[in-house]
Amino acid sequence: MAGVQARLRSEHQRKYPDLDVSVWYDVTPIFPGVTQRMVNMAGERLARLSTPRGYMILRVDHLEFRPVPTEATQTEAGSGS
Repeated sequence: MAGVQARLRSEHQRKYPDLDVSVWYDVTPIFPGVTQRMVNMAGERLARLSTPRGYMILRVDHLEFRPVPTEATQTEAGSGS
């Protein structure tokens, strides 16, 4: 499974004071062997983020997602003019 990262959307910053909207956090499986996202009993899709303070489970619609950048991508981005 390819790695995924997420960051908090700025309009939800007040709900999650421990998260920085400019930081991309790794999305980790909720349970071993389960996909990276799940649905709660209210039907809301959830994602589990790995933060410096531990894991947090947030609603997917409060986050932006991207694939984990590979080293080649990071090197190309860093070598700009």
